[in-house]
Amino acid sequence: MLSAINSAQSNSISFTSVVPLRVFIDGMETFNPQHLKNATHKLTGVLAGPAKNDSKKLKIIREFAKYDPDYNIEYGFNGYPKRKNKKNIQPSDYFRCIFDKAGSFLFTGAQSEKLKELGKSIGSEKVSCKSRNIQTSFDLQAAKHYYGFVIGNFIRSAKMRVKEGFDPKTRIKIGKPVEMHINMTSNKKYGQSNFKMNLESIEFKTSGT
Repeated sequence: MLSAINSAQSNSISFTSVVPLRVFIDGMETFNPQHLKNATHKLTGVLAGPAKNDSKKLKIIREFAKYDPDYNIEYGFNGYPKRKNKKNIQPSDYFRCIFDKAGSFLFTGAQSEKLKELGKSIGSEKVSCKSRNIQTSFDLQAAKHYYGFVIGNFIRSAKMRVKEGFDPKTRIKIGKPVEMHINMTSNKKYGQSNFKMNLESIEFKTSGT
């Protein structure tokens, strides 16, 4: 979902990519849900900008932009626009991470907005159930089912997967599918309540390597 610098894209925030991802802490892969959420939260915060001349953030943004023909690198540098009635940029407005049995994935733009919309529908049905003092309803289960159905379609779509590169003119992805490795470093206080980790870098590798 990254793109090379392209001033013609400066007003576009519509993405059509799905990025499979893996998270590594101190060189070792993690499957812990909390660590995955923490790492992807830090990454989307960087991608949403602004970079503020931070060399590490700039490097991550540039690396991400090599693979996605729709990612707006200028927004990454200067900050994505704030949504109405919000004081600050919310990365979740543009990027959404899904942790599924099939793996972990980063969705952006149109896909992220669709999932956010469906998530709100589930929330509304939960409120409705609570007001009726019941645990579930057909409507709640239907909303959950459709949410899972949409995610499954996104994940299975070969067209949405990022690849080794893209044609700068047509923005059509070319080459083999790739996955993003998010590299984190920690204070090495493993298993302790004061364990912390920071985003170090990202890299893209051919899927399955």
